[in-house]
Amino acid sequence: MRFLVIAVTLVVMLGFYIRRAPVAPILTVPTVDADIAGGFTAVREFSGDAAALRARIAEIALATPRTQHLRDDPLQFVTRSRVVGFPDVTAVAIQDGVLTMYAHQVYGWSDGGVNKARVLDWLDRLGPL
Repeated sequence: MRFLVIAVTLVVMLGFYIRRAPVAPILTVPTVDADIAGGFTAVREFSGDAAALRARIAEIALATPRTQHLRDDPLQFVTRSRVVGFPDVTAVAIQDGVLTMYAHQVYGWSDGGVNKARVLDWLDRLGPL
């Protein structure tokens, strides 16, 4: 019984830490489409106003459940998993007619494809670039 109490206490403490731990921003953004360990990168050319595109991406990102703005330059968001609250960071760079979205997990070794799904969903919701 004592072991069970200790185990439950440790699990609760770990969950509390994961939900409250600060998330470090991404400092560099990859420049090609790629599935990477624990994440995904999408690169698309666009035409039009970069500021309008940035505003639309921010609107789409913040409409995504459990997603919050993390920082600017590059634009970054943190999305937390539903049950445990594991954070995934998505960076968005808009430069010289190129939109780059890079999403990756913060903890663990596999994201189960959620980062790729989120980036592709955001791109679908953006429509034609």
